[in-house]
Amino acid sequence: MKSPLNPAKQKGVALFITLLVVTIATLLATEIWFNNNLDIARQANIRSAYQSEHYAKGMVLWAKDVLRLDFEEDSSFDNRTEAWNQTIAGIQVEEGLLSGKLVDLDSKFNLNNLVINNSVNEPSRQYFIRILNNLELDIAIADKLIDWMDADQIPRPQGAEDTVYLSKKPSYRSAGQAMVHISELKLIDGIDPQTFQRLKSFVTVLPVRGNVPTKINVNTIPTLLLKSLDFRISTKDALLLYNEGSAANKRLSDFFRQAVIQYYNLDQKQDIKVLLDTKSQWFQAQVNVKMGDNLFQKFALLNRVSRVATTYQWSDTAFD
Repeated sequence: MKSPLNPAKQKGVALFITLLVVTIATLLATEIWFNNNLDIARQANIRSAYQSEHYAKGMVLWAKDVLRLDFEEDSSFDNRTEAWNQTIAGIQVEEGLLSGKLVDLDSKFNLNNLVINNSVNEPSRQYFIRILNNLELDIAIADKLIDWMDADQIPRPQGAEDTVYLSKKPSYRSAGQAMVHISELKLIDGIDPQTFQRLKSFVTVLPVRGNVPTKINVNTIPTLLLKSLDFRISTKDALLLYNEGSAANKRLSDFFRQAVIQYYNLDQKQDIKVLLDTKSQWFQAQVNVKMGDNLFQKFALLNRVSRVATTYQWSDTAFD
Protein backbone atom coordinates (compact mmCIF):
# COMPACT_ATOMS: atom_id res chain seq x y z
CA MET A 1 0.00 0.00 0.00
CA LYS A 2 1.37 3.41 -1.11
CA SER A 3 2.01 5.95 1.54
CA PRO A 4 -0.01 9.17 1.34
CA LEU A 5 1.66 12.39 0.12
CA ASN A 6 3.55 14.21 2.79
CA PRO A 7 2.22 17.63 3.82
CA ALA A 8 4.78 19.54 1.69
CA LYS A 9 3.81 17.68 -1.46
CA GLN A 10 0.13 18.12 -0.69
CA LYS A 11 0.66 21.89 -0.42
CA GLY A 12 2.49 21.86 -3.76
CA VAL A 13 -0.33 20.05 -5.53
CA ALA A 14 -2.91 22.37 -3.96
CA LEU A 15 -0.89 25.40 -5.07
CA PHE A 16 -0.61 24.04 -8.62
CA ILE A 17 -4.36 23.41 -8.78
CA THR A 18 -5.04 26.89 -7.41
CA LEU A 19 -2.75 28.49 -10.01
CA LEU A 20 -4.40 26.43 -12.76
CA VAL A 21 -7.87 27.50 -11.66
CA VAL A 22 -6.75 31.15 -11.45
CA THR A 23 -5.18 30.95 -14.94
CA ILE A 24 -8.31 29.43 -16.47
CA ALA A 25 -10.49 32.01 -14.74
CA THR A 26 -8.22 34.81 -15.97
CA LEU A 27 -8.36 33.50 -19.54
CA LEU A 28 -12.14 33.21 -19.39
CA ALA A 29 -12.45 36.72 -17.94
CA THR A 30 -10.10 38.09 -20.63
CA GLU A 31 -12.10 36.40 -23.37
CA ILE A 32 -15.36 37.75 -21.95
CA TRP A 33 -13.84 41.25 -21.69
CA PHE A 34 -12.49 41.06 -25.25
CA ASN A 35 -15.80 39.81 -26.67
CA ASN A 36 -17.72 42.51 -24.80
CA ASN A 37 -15.38 45.21 -26.11
CA LEU A 38 -15.64 43.72 -29.60
CA ASP A 39 -19.43 43.79 -29.39
CA ILE A 40 -19.37 47.38 -28.17
CA ALA A 41 -17.01 48.41 -30.99
CA ARG A 42 -19.09 46.53 -33.54
CA GLN A 43 -22.28 48.19 -32.33
CA ALA A 44 -20.57 51.59 -32.39
CA ASN A 45 -19.40 51.00 -35.97
CA ILE A 46 -22.86 49.87 -37.04
CA ARG A 47 -24.37 52.94 -35.41
CA SER A 48 -21.78 55.21 -37.05
CA ALA A 49 -22.37 53.60 -40.44
CA TYR A 50 -26.13 53.98 -40.01
CA GLN A 51 -25.80 57.63 -39.03
CA SER A 52 -23.33 58.28 -41.87
CA GLU A 53 -25.75 56.75 -44.37
CA HIS A 54 -28.46 59.17 -43.25
CA TYR A 55 -26.07 62.13 -43.28
CA ALA A 56 -24.97 61.18 -46.81
CA LYS A 57 -28.58 61.07 -48.00
CA GLY A 58 -29.18 64.44 -46.37
CA MET A 59 -26.15 65.95 -48.10
CA VAL A 60 -27.32 64.60 -51.46
CA LEU A 61 -30.74 66.20 -50.88
CA TRP A 62 -28.89 69.46 -50.30
CA ALA A 63 -26.92 68.92 -53.54
CA LYS A 64 -30.14 68.37 -55.48
CA ASP A 65 -31.53 71.60 -54.08
CA VAL A 66 -28.39 73.48 -55.14
CA LEU A 67 -28.77 72.11 -58.67
CA ARG A 68 -32.45 73.09 -58.70
CA LEU A 69 -31.67 76.66 -57.61
CA ASP A 70 -28.91 76.87 -60.22
CA PHE A 71 -31.32 75.81 -62.96
CA GLU A 72 -33.97 78.27 -61.84
CA GLU A 73 -31.43 81.12 -61.76
CA ASP A 74 -30.27 80.50 -65.36
CA SER A 75 -31.11 77.33 -67.24
CA SER A 76 -29.29 78.29 -70.44
CA PHE A 77 -25.78 77.32 -69.36
CA ASP A 78 -23.53 75.97 -66.60
CA ASN A 79 -19.96 76.96 -65.83
CA ARG A 80 -17.35 76.64 -63.09
CA THR A 81 -18.15 79.98 -61.41
CA GLU A 82 -21.62 78.91 -60.28
CA ALA A 83 -22.66 77.98 -56.75
CA TRP A 84 -22.82 74.22 -57.40
CA ASN A 85 -19.01 74.22 -57.89
CA GLN A 86 -18.31 75.42 -54.34
CA THR A 87 -16.93 72.82 -51.89
CA ILE A 88 -18.76 72.42 -48.58
CA ALA A 89 -16.46 71.72 -45.62
CA GLY A 90 -16.64 71.58 -41.85
CA ILE A 91 -20.37 71.23 -41.18
CA GLN A 92 -20.63 70.10 -37.56
CA VAL A 93 -23.37 67.60 -36.73
CA GLU A 94 -24.02 65.31 -33.78
CA GLU A 95 -20.83 63.26 -33.29
CA GLY A 96 -19.68 64.03 -36.82
CA LEU A 97 -18.23 66.43 -39.35
CA LEU A 98 -19.63 66.70 -42.89
CA SER A 99 -18.01 67.86 -46.11
CA GLY A 100 -18.75 67.36 -49.77
CA LYS A 101 -18.72 68.69 -53.29
CA LEU A 102 -20.41 68.44 -56.66
CA VAL A 103 -18.45 67.47 -59.77
CA ASP A 104 -19.69 68.12 -63.28
CA LEU A 105 -19.28 64.78 -65.09
CA ASP A 106 -20.29 66.37 -68.39
CA SER A 107 -16.87 68.02 -68.27
CA LYS A 108 -15.41 64.64 -69.29
CA PHE A 109 -15.70 62.33 -72.28
CA ASN A 110 -18.23 59.56 -71.75
CA LEU A 111 -16.67 56.22 -72.75
CA ASN A 112 -20.12 54.75 -73.37
CA ASN A 113 -20.46 57.17 -76.30
CA LEU A 114 -18.13 54.88 -78.28
CA VAL A 115 -20.76 52.17 -78.74
CA ILE A 116 -24.43 53.15 -78.96
CA ASN A 117 -27.12 50.59 -79.74
CA ASN A 118 -24.32 48.11 -80.49
CA SER A 119 -22.91 50.37 -83.23
CA VAL A 120 -19.74 52.44 -83.19
CA ASN A 121 -20.45 56.14 -82.87
CA GLU A 122 -17.86 57.51 -85.27
CA PRO A 123 -17.76 61.16 -84.10
CA SER A 124 -17.13 59.92 -80.53
CA ARG A 125 -14.46 57.45 -81.69
CA GLN A 126 -12.59 60.14 -83.63
CA TYR A 127 -12.78 62.53 -80.69
CA PHE A 128 -11.52 59.86 -78.28
CA ILE A 129 -8.58 59.05 -80.57
CA ARG A 130 -7.57 62.72 -80.48
CA ILE A 131 -7.80 62.62 -76.68
CA LEU A 132 -5.51 59.57 -76.61
CA ASN A 133 -3.05 61.28 -78.95
CA ASN A 134 -2.92 64.41 -76.78
CA LEU A 135 -2.38 62.23 -73.71
CA GLU A 136 0.39 60.38 -75.60
CA LEU A 137 -1.41 57.09 -75.01
CA ASP A 138 -1.82 54.14 -77.37
CA ILE A 139 -4.76 54.78 -79.72
CA ALA A 140 -5.39 51.00 -79.71
CA ILE A 141 -7.24 51.65 -76.44
CA ALA A 142 -10.16 52.95 -78.55
CA ASP A 143 -10.54 49.65 -80.43
CA LYS A 144 -10.17 47.66 -77.22
CA LEU A 145 -12.89 49.65 -75.48
CA ILE A 146 -15.23 49.21 -78.44
CA ASP A 147 -14.60 45.45 -78.44
CA TRP A 148 -15.21 45.38 -74.67
CA MET A 149 -18.68 46.89 -75.12
CA ASP A 150 -19.93 45.51 -78.44
CA ALA A 151 -21.93 42.28 -78.55
CA ASP A 152 -19.86 40.36 -81.12
CA GLN A 153 -16.63 38.42 -80.77
CA ILE A 154 -14.98 39.85 -83.88
CA PRO A 155 -11.90 41.81 -82.80
CA ARG A 156 -11.25 45.21 -84.32
CA PRO A 157 -7.85 45.82 -85.98
CA GLN A 158 -6.23 46.76 -82.64
CA GLY A 159 -8.93 45.39 -80.37
CA ALA A 160 -9.34 42.51 -77.92
CA GLU A 161 -12.21 40.06 -77.48
CA ASP A 162 -12.78 37.07 -75.16
CA THR A 163 -9.83 35.10 -76.55
CA VAL A 164 -7.50 37.71 -75.02
CA TYR A 165 -9.26 37.97 -71.67
CA LEU A 166 -9.73 34.22 -71.21
CA SER A 167 -5.95 33.79 -71.46
CA LYS A 168 -5.40 36.08 -68.45
CA LYS A 169 -5.08 34.86 -64.86
CA PRO A 170 -7.69 35.01 -63.51
CA SER A 171 -9.61 34.70 -66.76
CA TYR A 172 -12.74 36.68 -67.57
CA ARG A 173 -14.82 37.74 -70.56
CA SER A 174 -15.51 41.08 -72.20
CA ALA A 175 -18.67 42.84 -70.99
CA GLY A 176 -20.60 42.94 -74.26
CA GLN A 177 -22.55 45.92 -72.92
CA ALA A 178 -22.10 49.53 -71.83
CA MET A 179 -19.72 50.16 -68.96
CA VAL A 180 -21.25 50.74 -65.52
CA HIS A 181 -18.36 52.35 -63.59
CA ILE A 182 -15.05 54.00 -64.38
CA SER A 183 -13.21 51.29 -62.42
CA GLU A 184 -14.18 48.85 -65.18
CA LEU A 185 -11.55 50.58 -67.29
CA LYS A 186 -8.88 48.69 -65.31
CA LEU A 187 -10.07 45.43 -66.90
CA ILE A 188 -9.33 46.56 -70.45
CA ASP A 189 -6.34 44.87 -72.06
CA GLY A 190 -3.32 47.18 -72.20
CA ILE A 191 -4.50 49.60 -69.50
CA ASP A 192 -2.01 49.48 -66.63
CA PRO A 193 -2.40 51.48 -63.39
CA GLN A 194 -0.43 54.43 -64.78
CA THR A 195 -2.54 54.58 -67.95
CA PHE A 196 -5.72 54.31 -65.89
CA GLN A 197 -4.76 57.22 -63.64
CA ARG A 198 -3.78 59.37 -66.61
CA LEU A 199 -6.91 58.61 -68.59
CA LYS A 200 -9.50 58.81 -65.79
CA SER A 201 -8.86 62.52 -65.32
CA PHE A 202 -10.49 63.15 -68.70
CA VAL A 203 -13.06 60.37 -69.14
CA THR A 204 -16.08 59.06 -67.24
CA VAL A 205 -18.80 56.44 -67.57
CA LEU A 206 -22.39 57.67 -67.95
CA PRO A 207 -25.61 56.09 -69.24
CA VAL A 208 -26.52 56.80 -72.87
CA ARG A 209 -30.21 57.48 -73.39
CA GLY A 210 -32.26 57.59 -76.55
CA ASN A 211 -29.38 56.31 -78.71
CA VAL A 212 -27.85 59.79 -78.57
CA PRO A 213 -24.34 60.39 -77.19
CA THR A 214 -24.11 62.38 -73.97
CA LYS A 215 -22.69 65.83 -74.59
CA ILE A 216 -19.73 67.56 -73.00
CA ASN A 217 -20.06 71.06 -71.60
CA VAL A 218 -17.71 73.44 -73.44
CA ASN A 219 -17.76 75.75 -70.40
CA THR A 220 -16.42 73.17 -67.95
CA ILE A 221 -14.17 70.80 -69.94
CA PRO A 222 -10.41 71.03 -69.32
CA THR A 223 -7.90 72.44 -71.79
CA LEU A 224 -6.86 69.02 -73.12
CA LEU A 225 -10.42 68.17 -74.15
CA LEU A 226 -10.80 71.55 -75.83
CA LYS A 227 -7.57 70.93 -77.70
CA SER A 228 -8.90 67.52 -78.75
CA LEU A 229 -11.90 69.02 -80.54
CA ASP A 230 -9.69 69.21 -83.61
CA PHE A 231 -6.15 67.93 -84.24
CA ARG A 232 -5.12 71.41 -85.44
CA ILE A 233 -5.97 73.27 -82.20
CA SER A 234 -2.86 74.41 -80.34
CA THR A 235 -2.44 74.44 -76.57
CA LYS A 236 -2.38 78.25 -76.67
CA ASP A 237 -5.73 78.38 -78.48
CA ALA A 238 -7.23 75.78 -76.13
CA LEU A 239 -6.19 77.95 -73.17
CA LEU A 240 -7.98 80.91 -74.76
CA LEU A 241 -11.17 78.84 -74.99
CA TYR A 242 -10.72 77.62 -71.41
CA ASN A 243 -10.43 81.23 -70.18
CA GLU A 244 -8.81 80.22 -66.89
CA GLY A 245 -11.83 78.07 -66.06
CA SER A 246 -14.29 80.93 -66.43
CA ALA A 247 -15.74 80.17 -69.87
CA ALA A 248 -19.40 81.20 -69.89
CA ASN A 249 -20.92 80.53 -73.30
CA LYS A 250 -24.67 80.87 -72.81
CA ARG A 251 -25.46 79.14 -76.09
CA LEU A 252 -23.49 76.82 -78.31
CA SER A 253 -23.64 79.45 -81.02
CA ASP A 254 -21.66 81.77 -78.70
CA PHE A 255 -18.92 79.15 -78.48
CA PHE A 256 -18.76 78.68 -82.25
CA ARG A 257 -18.60 82.44 -82.84
CA GLN A 258 -15.29 82.73 -81.00
CA ALA A 259 -12.31 83.70 -83.17
CA VAL A 260 -10.40 80.52 -82.36
CA ILE A 261 -13.30 78.32 -83.45
CA GLN A 262 -13.91 80.40 -86.56
CA TYR A 263 -10.23 80.13 -87.49
CA TYR A 264 -10.43 76.32 -87.54
CA ASN A 265 -13.89 76.29 -89.19
CA LEU A 266 -15.20 74.09 -86.41
CA ASP A 267 -18.60 75.73 -86.72
CA GLN A 268 -18.96 73.81 -89.98
CA LYS A 269 -18.20 70.39 -88.46
CA GLN A 270 -21.45 68.63 -87.57
CA ASP A 271 -19.59 65.63 -86.10
CA ILE A 272 -18.26 67.94 -83.38
CA LYS A 273 -21.47 69.88 -82.83
CA VAL A 274 -23.43 66.75 -81.90
CA LEU A 275 -21.04 66.15 -79.00
CA LEU A 276 -21.13 69.63 -77.44
CA ASP A 277 -23.43 71.67 -75.21
CA THR A 278 -23.27 74.60 -72.78
CA LYS A 279 -25.34 72.84 -70.10
CA SER A 280 -24.66 69.91 -67.78
CA GLN A 281 -27.00 67.08 -66.83
CA TRP A 282 -24.78 64.61 -65.00
CA PHE A 283 -23.14 65.40 -61.66
CA GLN A 284 -21.32 63.46 -58.98
CA ALA A 285 -22.13 64.29 -55.36
CA GLN A 286 -19.27 63.33 -53.05
CA VAL A 287 -20.07 63.14 -49.33
CA ASN A 288 -17.49 62.74 -46.56
CA VAL A 289 -18.68 61.94 -43.04
CA LYS A 290 -16.10 61.89 -40.26
CA MET A 291 -17.31 60.09 -37.13
CA GLY A 292 -14.59 59.97 -34.50
CA ASP A 293 -11.59 58.31 -36.11
CA ASN A 294 -13.65 56.86 -38.95
CA LEU A 295 -14.17 58.48 -42.34
CA PHE A 296 -17.14 57.35 -44.42
CA GLN A 297 -17.33 58.27 -48.11
CA LYS A 298 -20.28 57.98 -50.45
CA PHE A 299 -20.73 59.00 -54.07
CA ALA A 300 -24.06 59.61 -55.81
CA LEU A 301 -24.50 59.90 -59.57
CA LEU A 302 -27.11 62.61 -60.14
CA ASN A 303 -29.03 63.30 -63.33
CA ARG A 304 -30.63 66.73 -63.64
CA VAL A 305 -33.44 67.04 -66.16
CA SER A 306 -34.87 70.56 -66.14
CA ARG A 307 -35.01 71.64 -62.48
CA VAL A 308 -35.27 68.15 -60.97
CA ALA A 309 -32.18 66.12 -60.10
CA THR A 310 -32.57 62.42 -59.38
CA THR A 311 -30.17 59.87 -57.92
CA TYR A 312 -29.24 57.40 -60.66
CA GLN A 313 -26.68 55.33 -58.74
CA TRP A 314 -24.82 55.12 -55.40
CA SER A 315 -21.22 53.97 -55.09
CA ASP A 316 -18.49 53.63 -52.45
CA THR A 317 -15.96 54.79 -55.06
CA ALA A 318 -15.89 57.86 -57.27
CA PHE A 319 -17.49 57.97 -60.71
CA ASP A 320 -14.80 60.33 -62.00
